[in-house]
Amino acid sequence: MKEKMDQFFGITESGSTYKRELTGGITAFLSMSYVIFVNPIILGQAGLPEDAVFMSTIISSALAMLIMGLWARFPLGLAPCMSMNAFFAYSVVLQMGKTWQEALSSVLVASILFLILAFSGARSKIIKAIPMTVKHAGTVGLGIFIAFVSFKNSGIIVPDEGMFIKFGGFNNPNVIIAFFGIITAAFFLVRKNQYAVFLGMIGAALCGLFIRFGASMDWFHLSESVVATLPQLPKGSPVVVPTGPFQSMMNETFLVSVKNLDKMLSLDSLIVILTFLFLDFFGTATTLSAAATQVSDIRRENFEDNKRIYSADAIGTFFGSIFGTSSLSTYIESVSGIIAGARTGLMSVIVAVLFLLSAFFYPVLSLVTPAVTTPAMAVIGIFMMQNITNIKWDGGFEEIIPAFLTIVMMPLTGSIALGLVLGFLSYELCMIFAGRTKEIPKVMHVITVISIAYLFTI
Repeated sequence: MKEKMDQFFGITESGSTYKRELTGGITAFLSMSYVIFVNPIILGQAGLPEDAVFMSTIISSALAMLIMGLWARFPLGLAPCMSMNAFFAYSVVLQMGKTWQEALSSVLVASILFLILAFSGARSKIIKAIPMTVKHAGTVGLGIFIAFVSFKNSGIIVPDEGMFIKFGGFNNPNVIIAFFGIITAAFFLVRKNQYAVFLGMIGAALCGLFIRFGASMDWFHLSESVVATLPQLPKGSPVVVPTGPFQSMMNETFLVSVKNLDKMLSLDSLIVILTFLFLDFFGTATTLSAAATQVSDIRRENFEDNKRIYSADAIGTFFGSIFGTSSLSTYIESVSGIIAGARTGLMSVIVAVLFLLSAFFYPVLSLVTPAVTTPAMAVIGIFMMQNITNIKWDGGFEEIIPAFLTIVMMPLTGSIALGLVLGFLSYELCMIFAGRTKEIPKVMHVITVISIAYLFTI
């Protein structure tokens, strides 16, 4: 049995060992496990039942990683993408007015299109057509958008009549919790600890429990409504059979995406589908490119040109939409498993098993509040912000203007799609103004036409 596994995964051939694959799997799981608790909070704001999302996150992620490990045989982890769930909740549902059921159907259609692209030559043509300045600016804009939303949800930022927004103040204990978590995450980031996101959330949760305990002891005078927003320990055992979440998923979100496919024929639905496709497609490409830079002994093309990796991503998103969560994507955090020594798909299988086991810790969700998730969202914003150095700020205004509009308009308008659309349109116009029309790929003209059509839907 051991020899057959070795041959199947190529463990000895790749220079790895079972111990290194196990260590890498545990490391990758701890690095990306925060999504299990953060994803329900974000999608819950769009109206999805949190316990159902908790279960669908685990099942779809596990299935995607089993496909990655057993078929693509590559050491990468997949789970609902943190920028995609933000687009799903805040742009598609809360801003555009789509129901979460329709949004899930959009994800389903986008996953099918992604799968088709993954097996065709169109994938490379589209990647080459999108200007690098918009790709990097889009990542930066997403990072700022995600951080902005998390700051708003935790009370760090509040509405203001004069300046539109202002600092919420430390009289709100959730602001203290969020900042304590950010400081904790910053400490571990500076010390190059790969679990910084996870530990930042732990720090925030512990701070919240301390404040709750202090309020019960009359150390702090807080209203009951404020205390209710604080993290709390599970009532009863922290380990249970997840019967409730599983039933909630089966009753409320399972196959909902299929039942609403008839509503995908409108122009605004088409724009949503294409935006999901774009974000998933280029998010995966960016992640794989970043992953390739972290491991010197694995060739870059093995990541970026591997059709099975892209297909595993698309199939994972398909399952996610079926069970009830937003698009899945390859997680850059899972590269920590490769850095820890893993080199084969066995690592992905181990992470999948650990995800499934985490379903039995459902009561721990009571510890996870918007303030507790803020450190994770802030760190994600920090990582995505680093792409700003890849933008050619000295490449002329035909590079600068699209980058500026993409970055600024995402958080200021609360629309990820609009930021991308304005980036595409401004790039095309500026290239024309600069007399460089012949340098614009033909596929980019098609994207521009779709972008113009989108503007008429808002």
